[in-house]
Amino acid sequence: MAVAAAIGFPLGVLSHRNENLRSAVLPILSFLQTIPSLAMFGIMIPILAWVGTTVPGARELGVAGIGFLPAFLALVIYSLLPVVANTVAGLEAAPPAAMDAARGMGMTRNQRLLQVQLPLGLPVMLAGIRIVLVQNIGLAVIAGLIGGGGFGTFVFQGLNQTATDLILLGALPTVALALISAITMDILVELAQPNTMRHQ
Repeated sequence: MAVAAAIGFPLGVLSHRNENLRSAVLPILSFLQTIPSLAMFGIMIPILAWVGTTVPGARELGVAGIGFLPAFLALVIYSLLPVVANTVAGLEAAPPAAMDAARGMGMTRNQRLLQVQLPLGLPVMLAGIRIVLVQNIGLAVIAGLIGGGGFGTFVFQGLNQTATDLILLGALPTVALALISAITMDILVELAQPNTMRHQ
């Protein structure tokens, strides 16, 4: 998630400022979001396997068709749309009156971004992070099919062995983690609301 945020937030800011970039980025990310997770893993496996076998030093760095890397890259790709889209929406949420007041005070474009748009748009941006967190927790379970590790390993081992205890060992912590993450992010979104909106 941190990688997706590090890529998505700057990309969202740039997309907010550049209409042409936004028109290109959001449809591409929307298309990638529609690819089923198993299909995405299937696309990643041969590509990374080829890179691992043909690029010198790639295998030593852990590049392989099966394992952590394809799962990680797929999760990053799926995370970008909520982060970028909510960043754009959050920056556009600043009231025109607030932006006019900031211009009247002589604030530069970057000052308006940091002191007006980001604080006012933070709840919307955090809502995007909430989507990413809950989504990735579920997708990480499916990544167990390709050796991505995590709780998905227990779930699929349990399914293969018809072992209910193994399935629950993977499923219950996943549900708990998703629930805790969602509640935590809901609290952060509420705390990020401007005081006037929080008390309405």
